[in-house]
Amino acid sequence: MVKQDVQLAVNCGSSSIKFTLFNEDRQVILSGQADNVQGDSSASYSYKYSPAFAQSTSKQDSYDLSEEKKEELDAKTTYEDVFEEILKDVTSRDVLGENGKERIKLIAHRIVHGGTADGPIVIKHGDKEEKEVLDRMEEVSSFAPLHNHHAMLIVKTCLHSLPNSLSILCFDTLFHRSIPQYRRTYAISTPDHKTPVPLLKYGFHGLSYGSILRQVAQHLKKPTSDVNIVVAHLGSGGSCCLIQGGESKDTTMGVTPLEGLPGGTRSGTIDPSLIFHHTPDCSETVKWSGRDITKAEYVLNKESGFKALCGTNNFGTITSRAFPASSDDTKDVSDSDLQSARLVYSLYLSHLTSYLSSYLNSILSSKAPLNQLDGIVFSGGIGEKSVKLRQDVLEHFKWIEELAGTKGGIDEKRNSEGKGIREITKEGSKVRAFVVETDEEEEMIRICQEELAKQ
Repeated sequence: MVKQDVQLAVNCGSSSIKFTLFNEDRQVILSGQADNVQGDSSASYSYKYSPAFAQSTSKQDSYDLSEEKKEELDAKTTYEDVFEEILKDVTSRDVLGENGKERIKLIAHRIVHGGTADGPIVIKHGDKEEKEVLDRMEEVSSFAPLHNHHAMLIVKTCLHSLPNSLSILCFDTLFHRSIPQYRRTYAISTPDHKTPVPLLKYGFHGLSYGSILRQVAQHLKKPTSDVNIVVAHLGSGGSCCLIQGGESKDTTMGVTPLEGLPGGTRSGTIDPSLIFHHTPDCSETVKWSGRDITKAEYVLNKESGFKALCGTNNFGTITSRAFPASSDDTKDVSDSDLQSARLVYSLYLSHLTSYLSSYLNSILSSKAPLNQLDGIVFSGGIGEKSVKLRQDVLEHFKWIEELAGTKGGIDEKRNSEGKGIREITKEGSKVRAFVVETDEEEEMIRICQEELAKQ
C-alpha cells in the first residue's frame, strides 16, 4: 500500500485509455491501458505494478512485477464505465489503502486540441469556471473528433467521482505555439460565420514532442534551448516535427490531426476536392461514438489510411506481408496482399521522407547557431518498432553522408537492439539518428507540477 499522496495521468485515444499512477516524486506506481473501448468486441484493460510500488509496501513479496493484471469487460461498455472500472483498481485498498480516492490530489488529462488555450487549465468540481471550461472544450472537440470528446467525458467523470482532486488539462497544441505565423496560416479567406477556433495550423503530439526533446537534451548533455532535431512520432496516427533551438518551428498536422502523414485509418493530406467526388453526400452527418460528425470527417478519419488500402491498420503486419523474412513466410500471403502491403509501405515511406527532407533542409541551410543538426528521432509505436522503416529512411539520406565525405549511416546492430533512448547510427555520422521511447504521461505530470508551482 502506497502511503504518499498520488497523481494520476490519463491519456485517452479514440478507442483506448492509457493510465499511470505516480507518487509525489514522479515515480510510476502502476501503469496500464484499456483497449477496444466501444469497439467491435469486448473491451479489456490491463496494468502492472512498478518497482516503486513494491518498494513502498511492507508486502513486497506479494507483488509479482512481471505479472500483468488483466480485466475483461462486457461488450459495448461505455467509455466512462471503462474508466470507472479502472478507477476502482487504481484506488483500491491494496494500492492506496482506505479512502483511496482521497489520496489522488491531481489528475492530468491529455487533451489533443486546446484551441486558443495558452497554458494548462486547472479545474475543480464546483469552481465557477467549471461549466465555462467544459463548454469551451466541447466546442473545440469538433476539430479532433477521435480524441477530444472522449477525453472530456473522462474529465467530467473525474470531476464527479473525484470531486476533491484537481483536474488539469494538458494540451498537445501548446508545444506548437512557437511555430511562425507564416507557417500557421492557410491561404483561405476568413469565413463569414464564427468558428470555435481560428482556422490555423495548431499541430498535435505536443506532449510527446516535449518528452522527446527533454530526453534528447539530457542524452546529449545540452540545454533544451540548444537542441535541433527532426522528430518522427509514428503510430496509428503519426506526425513529424521540426524542433530548432528547443522550439517547434513546423509540424505536419494542421487545424485538425488529419493533415500530414497517412495513418492506420486516416487519409493524411489529400486534394481537398477529392472527398466531394468520393463521398457526394459528405456534408451529411453520421453518429459516431455518441456525437454527430460529417460523413467527410468519418470517411477521412475512420475509413481511410492503411486499412483502406490493404485491409489492416497494423504496420507490423503490413511490413511482414510486404517483405517476408523467408520463403516460408509467403505461404499464407497472397500475391494481392503482398502487392497492397508494398504499396502502403512505399506510400508511407515516400510521405515520411518528403516531410523529413523539408525539415532537415530547414536546419542544415539555416544560419548559425541553428545549423547544427543534432539528429533525426524516431518515436511512437511504429517509430520504435519498425527496424526496416528506420533503415529505409536513413538510406534515403545517405547522400548527405556522401556529400560531407563521412562514412556514417545506420548501424544495423544498434538499429535492431536496445531499449530506451539510443543512437542507431555509426560513430561520426553527419545525420545521427535516435530511437526514443516517449513518455506522455510523465510529461503531463511534470507540466502539472510546474503549473501548480506558479499559483
